[in-house]
Amino acid sequence: MDYPASVTVDAPDRVANWRPLVHWILLLPHQVIQMVFVTVAWLLSVLTWIVIFLTGKLPAGIANFQVMYVRHYHRVLSFLHIIHEHYPKFEFSSAAEDPGGSPVAVNIEAQLENRNRLTSLFRVIYGLPQIVFVIVYSYLVAAVVTIAYVIILFTGRWPTGMRNFVIGFYRAQTRCLSYIHALNDKYPPFSAAA
Repeated sequence: MDYPASVTVDAPDRVANWRPLVHWILLLPHQVIQMVFVTVAWLLSVLTWIVIFLTGKLPAGIANFQVMYVRHYHRVLSFLHIIHEHYPKFEFSSAAEDPGGSPVAVNIEAQLENRNRLTSLFRVIYGLPQIVFVIVYSYLVAAVVTIAYVIILFTGRWPTGMRNFVIGFYRAQTRCLSYIHALNDKYPPFSAAA
C-alpha cells in the first residue's frame, strides 16, 4: 500500500494478565493532553482548509502539529488497547518520520506545496465516506478489544487475528486523519492493509 501515512506496530505475543483491570487508569494524564490536542487539531484544520484554498500551500508549522497529534493519539490508543505494555512517553515529535522509542511507529509525509485548492474547502464532504468507514470500524474494534480484554485476563495473550484487526484500524484511521486534517491530497483507500 503506497500512501503517505503509515503505521507499524511491534506487538508482543504476551501481555500481563492484570492489565485489563487497571491499564486505562495509567493513561489519565495522556487523555487530558489528548483532549487539548484534538481541540487544537480541529481548529487548525479549519484554518488549514482556508489557507490552502487561498495559497495552495500547507504551512509547515501546522503540518508538524498535526503529525505530532496523530502520532501521539495512536501511541496512547494502542496502549489503552493493551496492544503493548510500553507506556507512552511525554515526548512530542513532529518529524515526518517517526523518531522511535515506541512500539507504534507513525510516519506521515505532509504535502506542503502544490495543493489542490478546490478540494481543501470541501475536505470533510469528500472525506465523509472515509469518516463513516472509520467510525463503523471503531465500533467493531471496541467490541474486539472488549472480548480481547477478557481473553487477556485469563490467558495473557492477544489472539493474533483480533490484534491484527485492531492494528489495521490504526492504519485506516491514520490515513483518514491525514486526509481530513489536510496533510495530503491523496484520497485514502478503504483498507486496513499495510
